[in-house]
This record gives sequence, structure tokens and C-alpha cells, in this order.
Amino acid sequence: MTMTDERPPAVATSPQPGRPQTPPLPPSIDARLVTELLATVALTGFSIAVAAGYARVFAGWQFFDNFVVLAVIGHAFGFVTRRLRLPGLVAVPLMIALMGWIIAIVHYRDSMSLLVPTGDTVELFRQEIELVRQQFRTAVAPVIYGGGWDVLAAIGIALTVILSDAFAFRAFARAEALMPGGVLFVFIAALGADRSRVALATALVFAGVVATVALRAHHAPQRTTVIGSRRSPIRRIVPVALGMAAVVAVAASFIGPRLPGADADPIYETRGGNGGSVTNVISPLVDIRSRLTNRSNAELFSVRADFASYWRLSALARFNGTEWGLPERSLTSADGELSTARAGANELRQEFTIAALGEKFVPTAPDPVAASPQDGLRWNADSSTLLKTDGDLVAGNTFDIVSASPRFDLATLQTATSTDAGDPIYLELPDDFPSSVGELARSVTADSLTPYEAAITLQDWFRSEFDYSLEVQAGHSNSAIEGFLRDRVGYCEQFAGTYAAMMRTIGIPARVAVGFTPGNFNGERYSVLGKNAHAWPEVWFDELGWVPFEPTPGRGAPGAENYTNVAPEQDATGIDPDSLPDESPAGAAPDVEVSPPTTVAGPAATTPDGLPIDPSTIDQFDDFAGGAGGTANEKNNSFPTGRFIALLLVGLALAAPELVRRWRRHRVPADTAAAISLLWRQSVDDLREIGVRPAASLTPIEYAGVAASTFPVIARPFGSLAAVITEVSYAPNGSSHQIDECRQWKRQIERAVKDSLSPLARVRRYFTQLS
Repeated sequence: MTMTDERPPAVATSPQPGRPQTPPLPPSIDARLVTELLATVALTGFSIAVAAGYARVFAGWQFFDNFVVLAVIGHAFGFVTRRLRLPGLVAVPLMIALMGWIIAIVHYRDSMSLLVPTGDTVELFRQEIELVRQQFRTAVAPVIYGGGWDVLAAIGIALTVILSDAFAFRAFARAEALMPGGVLFVFIAALGADRSRVALATALVFAGVVATVALRAHHAPQRTTVIGSRRSPIRRIVPVALGMAAVVAVAASFIGPRLPGADADPIYETRGGNGGSVTNVISPLVDIRSRLTNRSNAELFSVRADFASYWRLSALARFNGTEWGLPERSLTSADGELSTARAGANELRQEFTIAALGEKFVPTAPDPVAASPQDGLRWNADSSTLLKTDGDLVAGNTFDIVSASPRFDLATLQTATSTDAGDPIYLELPDDFPSSVGELARSVTADSLTPYEAAITLQDWFRSEFDYSLEVQAGHSNSAIEGFLRDRVGYCEQFAGTYAAMMRTIGIPARVAVGFTPGNFNGERYSVLGKNAHAWPEVWFDELGWVPFEPTPGRGAPGAENYTNVAPEQDATGIDPDSLPDESPAGAAPDVEVSPPTTVAGPAATTPDGLPIDPSTIDQFDDFAGGAGGTANEKNNSFPTGRFIALLLVGLALAAPELVRRWRRHRVPADTAAAISLLWRQSVDDLREIGVRPAASLTPIEYAGVAASTFPVIARPFGSLAAVITEVSYAPNGSSHQIDECRQWKRQIERAVKDSLSPLARVRRYFTQLS
């Protein structure tokens, strides 16, 4: 398919004194080059708007710079290949290679040799895509910008740029070129969180209308004006594109959210289809996984206790490369002694009252020695698991537990060995466990002389080199461990699972415990909330038993600070410091250190994991887009209803004259004679604007002569139109001229009249001339 230019010869005319003339384009600038450049810029803006949609998938905006670079470089490269007249079969593969290389530079630069991808680059890419594949069905936005999600998103933007550029300039598409980006945006919206949806959709609509107008202008046949001067494509295209885009975007952003059913639940829920709702006795980590990341303030249970502790549900010994779980072990009745008290342990009496815990796992402080009521309770010592087997826990269930809370002496730990945990399962790793993880563990603990030194060194390495974040997806498989070690960001599940696996690689038995941090002490009881769900590793020491460590930043176990060097700490979001007691329960000081929350004005004072937000660090675009707070913040930070209505009315008022004119021009009579008569009347009305008014006695040809003497620049098109209307009116068979020619003459007359008017007269004409 080829595009041809219709370029009739221009008629040289002299400027009219006192009338401003539009400066012609310099001879060195090709109008078609300008329209192509404008269309490329507009399409780039649309791709950037699509990229902004990832704000619904990623919590922050750290992704945006990289995606803008991809969009700009991709479309710019397409423009250059067209200027070089490279065929599509060459240009498109080159663009694919360029975009792939940029993605590799951004995400895998350390694995490249002289900026050339290597086998390591390909292997890293394979691992991350495999990790995303494993997590995709259960992933819930927002996800971390990393761990393969960043690469997958970049590939989506790259494909959008490549396809839209090819459709727009190789297949001569207009609105159809926006389809790849539109499909990606809708897909992101379906999977993403309900964050800034109005602002992001408004930006997409605005950019889409601008791109459509620019592409239509570029692909329209190029005609040189017969009279007057040539107008710059920038002056011809940009005002129309921006005006139409503003009106459509404002209208859509105001009307869309108010359509019936806009706030209804989805017909099919696409986010996190299988996440966190499965109850599986085999692995309590599955049961509490949703609580590990969804930091609910709902109370799950409360505890009246002598002092604070981590409340353990179970300890997971089996690692199959996909998950940590419970091994197949028999349960015994809980009517006897559950475990033997260790030397030096402190007796800890607890009264648990269930509120909304559910499932079957009964929380206890390590290590329980007695429990009541005993009916329905079963115990497994290997995994420290107390189960209610006659039904799930329900609100109001109470349990009295006595634990022998261990206290470990630092000097004893420093000399303890770690050779026999009583079962080889505590050292088992799958056959395909990555060797790189073991190499890293040996490197980190290379200077450690004892098992304790290795355990504390690895703990401190995690706490100092890694960041805590709830945006990563659940998982502790081989691929998840490799991604966690590469990205160095995660939450307790990744910290605990990776720590235990790394300890096993250096020959030290380890397992993963799951349960809860102490909760909020209200002067009488510890109130344990959903956000207190936690996972931590336990390491075996001969003659001492299982010893907990805390690699997760922002967490610390009560009673363990003498050997972990970590003060008691937990998620203190929303805890009133005035509710903390001056004196501890039963005469013993509670071991939980609770920091008062930082008060910040506004509804989003803390991050999802409880860290205070400094308002001065909030990105300005985040303020516009509604922030990461979801629906509530969006309603507070997006346009208020009054402003929406005002903007809508102003936009409609500004656009109404042009919309009326376009509507009237498209209502062309089917009859050729009637259509030509309408064009004649419209041209006569245009000339009235500059004072050329016909006398009633003049024929069209006579009037054309008078008009030519008054306003010479319209002599040729107006004379031609006068001849046609005369022929239509008096010739027996009507006019032989095409209606398109008459429309062209009419547009030339209209353009010449506009160019001769002063700016004030043009504004007046815009609002008064509706034909």
C-alpha cells in the first residue's frame, strides 16, 4: 500500500497590507516529516501512559523511569528506521533486538560481558521467568519491582512499543495502532490493585485521543493550498489533538466512575485466584500465608501470660524444593506431659482465648509441657505442633497452656556442637537445590569457627544486607530463594526459609517455625492481630535443642536478645503507647519493646509494613495519582466532584462551537446539487467575516469578481466555486465537477479568511461562526 501526495500548483499572491499572514514552512522542512514526527511523539506519549498503568501492579514508581526509556528509545528507533527507508522485515527485527538488549542492560548488566548478553544472562532470565510462572496464579498486587516481575513488565512495554509502531507506520493504522497498548493496560488493570484507576485511565484516554488525531493527520492525503500560505502542521494538528483529548479525557474521568455498576464486584475475580484461602493441615505456613502479607488489625486471639513470647503454631522440617511443610508424623494424646522441660527454662503459664484464628493449630509459647482442656487435642513433639482434631478453632475457645520457656546462655551456645538433631530430615535438601546458594552460605560464614558463630553471622548478614517488604510474592521454593538472594528484599517467609536452607547447606540442622509475635499488651492481655503473623528459623544445638534466630529486619524475639543481639521488636503500627503498662503483668516485665507510632498528617501515615512515612518524601506524581492507598485515598486525592463538573462544563463550552461545525459539515445532503449549494452558502458566510457582502442583484460569477477585487487571495477557489454553483443551477444536467473539489475550494476560502483575521477576531469567529 502506497500513499500519494496530491499537490496542485500554488498560486503566488502578495500579502494584504494590514492583515497578518501565517508564515510558510521553511523550504528545508518537509510537512510530511513534521506530521510523522508529531505522530511519533504522540504515540510515545500513549506508550508512556500505558507504562504508568503498572502503578496498579507495583507499589511505588521506581519502574516508571525504566519504562519511559524503553518507550522513547523504541519509538525513536522506529522513526530513524523509517527515515532511512529500511523495510519492515529488517526494521522490526532490529527493534526487537534493540529492546531486548536494553532490557538486559537494565536488569542483567552484571552478567554481561562488554555489554553483550552471555549464557549467565540467559540463565538468570530463565530463572526469573520460572519464578514468576510459579507465583502468577497466586500473586496479589502490589508486587515488588523485582524478582522477575520487573522483567516481565518490561517485556510487555517493549512488545507494546514494537507492535504499535509497526501498526501505525508500517500498516498505516490510526486508532488500531493503540490496540496493543490498550490490551496491555486492561490486562494490568484486571490483575492490579485498585490504585489510581481514574487518574491512570484518564491519562490513557487523553494520550490515546492525541495519538489518534496525530496519526490521522499524518496519514491523510497531503495537499498544498491553492491560495494563501501554507500553515505549519504543528499549528494545524496540535491544538485540535490537545483540545479534543482534554474534553474526552475529562468527560470520561467524570462519567465513567459514576456509571451504574462501576463500583460493583467483578463478575470473575482475576487477582490472586488461589492465594491464602486453603486450609491444609500438612503445612500451617499455607494457613497463615495470607496473614503474613495482609497486615490485618483484626484480633485473632488474646493471651493472658506471665511474660511475652513468640506464639508458635508449628515447626516445619520438610523442604522439598517447593515449600516447607510438616513431615508425616503420628499424633499423640495431649493428656500427658507434652515435652520435657529444659534445664534453666522459665515456667510460662498462658491462657489463650480464640477470636478469629480458625483452622486447627493451637498457638503456644515454646516449649509446651501441659495443655487443657485435653479433649480433642493432639500433640506431635517432633514439630512442636498442638492440634485441635475434633474441629476447627472457633471464637470463644480457650486453652490453658504451661510452657517451659527456654533461656539460652551465650557462653554455652558458643561452645555447643550441632551434629545430631535426631532425624536426618533436618539436613535434607532436594537434589536440584541450587549449588550457588550453598556457595553463598559458605562465603558468608567462612570466618565462623562454631555452629553458633555461623548462625549469628548469617542472621546479621540478612539483617544488614536485606530489606523488609510485603510487596514480594509468597514462596520459598528453589527459584524463590534464588530470586530473594538476588533482589535482597522480602518478608519473613523468605527470610526464614532461605536462612534455614542455607544453614543446611553448611551441615547445621535447621527448620522453619511459624506463628505470631507477642502482640499488643493492654495491661492485662496480649492482643494478637493478623499483622503479628510471623515465620522465623530455629537451629539445632546438641544438648540444648532448638534455638530461634531472627534474620528478618524489624522483628526480634523476647528473651533472646542476649544471644541474638536483637532487641524485642514487632509491627507496632496503630498501637497506642499510652496503652502500654508501666508495670508488667504478674510482676514480670513484658519483654516486648513497642515504639510509639509516628504521627503524620493525612490518611496514609504509614507504609503497609508499619514504617512511618515522611510527607516530604512523597512523590508529587503519587499525590496526583492517588498514592498507594487504594480506593480510599483515590477518593480523597483525585478530582473533587465540584472541580470535575467545572472542568467538564468549561471543556464543553470551549469545544461546543467546533463540535457543532463538524457535525454540520458531516451532514452533507445526499444530492450533489444541494451539497454544492450548501458549500457556496458557507463560503459566502465566511467572506462576510471580512466585510465582503454580496448585493442581492449579483449573480454568483459577478459576486466572485467583486470578492476577488476586494480579497484577491480567494480569487481562484471562489471563482471556481461560483462557476460550479452557476452550472448546477442553470445547466440542464447539473455539474460535472466532483463534490470533493468543491469541498477543497471551500476549505481554502475558509483558511484564507481565518489567516487574515486578527487574533481577537479569530476568537470571536470561533464562537459565533457555526457553519
